Amino acid sequence: MICLGLGLIITIIIIAFDFLISMWDAYAGGYSLGMMKKNGDPSKFRKISAYAAVGLGLVGATYVMAIVIGFIAYYLAYISLSTLEFVLSFDFIFLGILIIGFGFIITIQSIIIAAKRRSVWSILIALFNSFIIAFDIYIYVTSFRESLSVIRRTGRRSQGNGLMIVLIAALIAALMVHAAYKHGYKKALGATPQQSSRGGRGFRSTGMVEGKG
Repeated sequence: MICLGLGLIITIIIIAFDFLISMWDAYAGGYSLGMMKKNGDPSKFRKISAYAAVGLGLVGATYVMAIVIGFIAYYLAYISLSTLEFVLSFDFIFLGILIIGFGFIITIQSIIIAAKRRSVWSILIALFNSFIIAFDIYIYVTSFRESLSVIRRTGRRSQGNGLMIVLIAALIAALMVHAAYKHGYKKALGATPQQSSRGGRGFRSTGMVEGKG
């Protein structure tokens, strides 16, 4: 019971942290885009990185919301265990690969920033991002086959219910991410010259939770 409780607490902490970082990704992406517009920055790579941060925020938030809604629905007996397993596995495979893709772009950006600035903070972010992207890839590769088998053996009704949960999660996440993005964008446009010189701080979503059934 103690081990189960501790494991649950750790999982909740990871999910909560993942969600907060997803919101920060969206905010940072909006801030960077706002700063680029304000300063007339034509850099395509910075723009791509900023949009990648927003995309990462959306995917990460959807990933978390799907897990949360899935567990709540299962706890309240609205869905079956098969549906919950499908949600976790679908979340892991399809949203997980997007997290890795967007995260890779953000990681490259953070390494470039660290090489230019050489500040302790930028180096720590680059190291953190590099570790997390490696961790995400490892978890994805090692758990892909098992998660795919869960999806394949799930009945169509459970799949439909699961996809509905993911869709609801995506809609909720989109609203939250849009709010964070707009806040960052407006914050950048109203920034003082001292704040403008700092630029946006890119970050990325934390590690994925395994989608095993």
